[in-house]
Amino acid sequence: MTVVTPLSSRASGSSRRPRVPPAIIRGSEALPALHVVDEVAGDLGVVLWRSVRNVLLWAHTPPERRTMLFDSGAAAARAAELGRVRPDAELLAPLSVVVALLEKPERVEVARLVNACRRVASWAEGEGAMGTALEFMQAAALVSGDDASLAVAVGRLARRRAEYDRAESWYLRSIVLGRQRGDWRSHSLGYLGLGNVHLQKGNFPAARRMLRRALGAATRRGVGEVRGMACHDLFACEVETGAGLEASALAVDAVRAYGPGDRRVPRLAYDVAYHWVLLGHFGPALRVAELLAVHPEFDSVAEKVLVLGLAARAAGGVGDRAAFARAREELDPLLARYERVQGDDAARENASGAMLGVAYGASSLGDRYLAISCAERGLALAMSRGQGRVV
Repeated sequence: MTVVTPLSSRASGSSRRPRVPPAIIRGSEALPALHVVDEVAGDLGVVLWRSVRNVLLWAHTPPERRTMLFDSGAAAARAAELGRVRPDAELLAPLSVVVALLEKPERVEVARLVNACRRVASWAEGEGAMGTALEFMQAAALVSGDDASLAVAVGRLARRRAEYDRAESWYLRSIVLGRQRGDWRSHSLGYLGLGNVHLQKGNFPAARRMLRRALGAATRRGVGEVRGMACHDLFACEVETGAGLEASALAVDAVRAYGPGDRRVPRLAYDVAYHWVLLGHFGPALRVAELLAVHPEFDSVAEKVLVLGLAARAAGGVGDRAAFARAREELDPLLARYERVQGDDAARENASGAMLGVAYGASSLGDRYLAISCAERGLALAMSRGQGRVV
């Protein structure tokens, strides 16, 4: 595990300002950014890996030593590689910025390099290559050094990959950087992210503390969007700890803070339906789950896995064998795929919970063998990702 403080934050600030916490930039991988070649096949993966390594080297080198950082022929060689690989137009432009970095490292514009890394990260996340997305977003944050919103983005991707220590380090950076620079949205999101790390790990008291801090910071600074998210996540936390009907007030607060038409409302509807399942209201929960299964906000594989698991659990609870079979028909091939493919974190993060949902549904329908089988599969996957909440 490697810890580093970006160069620009080492020399900034007075002694009275809180020290910006160092960031963890590597996990257990043998080489930096090795996730990239694991996730992106062929020559494109190699080009992406070399590109992010180039950016990281530049970010960690003092400005006065960057002039002779790369060989004289490095830019031409990389341009030739891009010509052979022919990446999508979505990738060609940001990778061309890295070619410019290789050619004149002392003249590259920081904002342009940050934007290039963010664009590659966005592409990778869309492809389900979460390790690649994390590496490029982290490179953007290291190049910038003091952007609290980028620290939040790195924390989110690390959390989705179940790299909890790395996620916490970046969220802590966002809290301090956000306060120093008056970026109260990122400051509040840092607390929210820490809360969700603890929630995912199953540490509900710590999750509640961080989420309440997020709510307080967002309320004081008038960040309505984050206030809604904090109420939403506090609702999820209270549901998991068995708070019962009194938790519903937080869901109402979240809806009010979000406002009509907010894209987060369907996800809140999922959490409310999950709450209903825990209360034994299986019929209404099943109707909501089946509606969400065809909702555009749940069209990604990761979200689809989540809502189909809930549908299976609710269908079993209400005794609807046909609905249970429909949910399993869609869900089973997805779950089998993400048990086999170790690198695709976009859906694996929700797969263990979906397996648990099927196990509950099968148990309600009296299918003991299926219940045990799905529970064992869900347990193995949850333990491999440190998901204490599911375990």
